[in-house]
Amino acid sequence: MTERAKDWQRMLKEWKRSGLSQAAFCRGRGIKPVTFYWWKRKLLANGNAVPRSRSRGNGLSALSSKGGFAEVRVAAAACPRTYEVVLSRGRVIRLPGDFDPEAVTRLISAVEAAC
Repeated sequence: MTERAKDWQRMLKEWKRSGLSQAAFCRGRGIKPVTFYWWKRKLLANGNAVPRSRSRGNGLSALSSKGGFAEVRVAAAACPRTYEVVLSRGRVIRLPGDFDPEAVTRLISAVEAAC
């Protein structure tokens, strides 16, 4: 397997762990969805272990289709180590599992107001 294929395999595993849709994952990283899909199909065709669908049992609600913020609820047993918040224009904030919600609210307001 080439280094590029290994990189894409890692990217696909990261997508699976994120719980995001393919479109949201690509948007957050500036990846063309067609490229993502092509690598996913290529790695599957070659018999490499690639996730087939996104995880839904992570305790997080989906992002609002209107582009606003969505409520995040975390189940006690499914507490992830990190969270990823995808903001408008594809900006991403990664947070530790024990983040302070008030500080994050202030951070998001400041980042969104800056541009």
